[in-house]
Amino acid sequence: MTHYANTRNVSEATVMGIRDLVAHGSIVSVRNQEVRELLNRVTHLTEPRERCLFVPRRGNNIFAAIAETIWVVSGRNDIEWLENYLPRAGEFSDDGVIWRAAYGPRLRDWHGIDQLDEVRKMLLAETATRRAVISLFDPATDFVASKDIPCTNWLHWIVRDGKLQVNVALRSNDVIWGFSGVNAFEWSVLQEMMAYWIGVPVGSATYFASSFHLYSRHYDRANAIVAAYSGVTCYDFGVRPPPFQTEWDQFDRVLVAWFEREAQFRASPELTSNALVSVSDPLLEQTSNLLRIYNGANRGWSISRLRQELGLLPETDFAAAAYEYFSRRNPEVLDAIPQPAIRAFFEALNGHATLSVPEIGVKALKSYVKNLHREKDAAYLQAWKRRGELISILPNISRKSDRLESFIESGSQLADETVLDTAIDLFVYVLKYRLFLMELTRNSGKHELPDGAPTPYSDHCENFDVILDASDFAIPVCAYLDDQAKRIQELCRQLYVMVSIAPDAADERAAGAKLLADAALEALVTVYARSTGVPARPFVQAAPGRQSPPLRK
Repeated sequence: MTHYANTRNVSEATVMGIRDLVAHGSIVSVRNQEVRELLNRVTHLTEPRERCLFVPRRGNNIFAAIAETIWVVSGRNDIEWLENYLPRAGEFSDDGVIWRAAYGPRLRDWHGIDQLDEVRKMLLAETATRRAVISLFDPATDFVASKDIPCTNWLHWIVRDGKLQVNVALRSNDVIWGFSGVNAFEWSVLQEMMAYWIGVPVGSATYFASSFHLYSRHYDRANAIVAAYSGVTCYDFGVRPPPFQTEWDQFDRVLVAWFEREAQFRASPELTSNALVSVSDPLLEQTSNLLRIYNGANRGWSISRLRQELGLLPETDFAAAAYEYFSRRNPEVLDAIPQPAIRAFFEALNGHATLSVPEIGVKALKSYVKNLHREKDAAYLQAWKRRGELISILPNISRKSDRLESFIESGSQLADETVLDTAIDLFVYVLKYRLFLMELTRNSGKHELPDGAPTPYSDHCENFDVILDASDFAIPVCAYLDDQAKRIQELCRQLYVMVSIAPDAADERAAGAKLLADAALEALVTVYARSTGVPARPFVQAAPGRQSPPLRK
């Protein structure tokens, strides 16, 4: 069985992966260690450049991820340097000197072949090629007993729809230390580099893990992560990553300068930028500056000095990740953050501010839904309700609900209907159902329509517009579209039962249809925010029902 997750970025993918492992993972013992495991896990990231992890209780170390990534792309395998930022690196070395299966030498010097250069040249020679493959598992050396057998075995680069996609195959992928710790980060950086070298934008990234797992030592942390996650990241506030802008023929020279600069500030973090070796690339320069701050903090910088240094960083996701890291022990570093978007992110994360789809987005969405309804109403007239609730109305709603759920499970959209189209159609059908039920409960007066509204209520677009305008579009965007879809399905099921067993109880169905409309609107706003890029504020607190079943040791 294949488990598929269509996600936006590493933060969403990490929490979704943990939740799926809790809900569906099998308990397996491997090398005397218990894990929960999903076989054949496919994780699709639509925004792999949103690579910094913002998952409370995960305890991610942005500095270790940066150090290991630059160490890998430069072709190194020495433990001594890496241990400055990843102290446990030696635990995975056979001799305490090198990682025998380090990705760096295999990427940059596979028996004399620089695989990055070969793939780069291949993609430049033929953009549509399907042969741009990097191998990391070496049959000549890896069928041995060792602490260090490569987990990532294969990278495939392919340009489609004008964007560079990467597919990553892993024999083994630990959701905590592997996928969320460094894998998604390092391969996204390499994907951005390769995209720059061949002159195309970054596309999606897809990870296939033969064994996707969670170690028992992380069970408690996993429960805490799921409970604490709200879905909010700095990317929802317009914070972006710094771009990579180094040509291939300058790449190794710039990397040499990067490591020279690192050696300078690790020896003396007080050195100013003017005294350090210059690294002009925005991504590489900012990673270097972050490591300088990390070394300074480890040398005993005061909180005021640390805040000053963080405040001088450009407003990027790296800066936001650094703030998050240092705030765990010293929350005061978040006081009066000078970068406005990063400040807004942390205010929202800590529950001190709210931000939903902005009013301009609300107006645009309402207008679009109204116009679409008028067009379809004119085309289909009364077909949507002709045979009543059980045969026409609820099946139309269920069809759209099923399509939304299918998108969540597979990530695929119809050629002529996007997921946003589906979410809008679903909401429209539910509002029309509410109008239909208002006709049956007209005498109760329990609805939003004014006196004298034209009848039958569901035959007139002005009535539709009234209850649309009464709907609260300015609601927080939920990170969990799958939960919204499940709630919609359950409410549909309840309405089917109510019509079947109590066809005269229109008041009860009207109340149920109102709940269904609220759920459909929440899903629509979530899909709209993600589909259009309109800045949106996910729930600060975990959404109701977010608690996964606790893991048992």
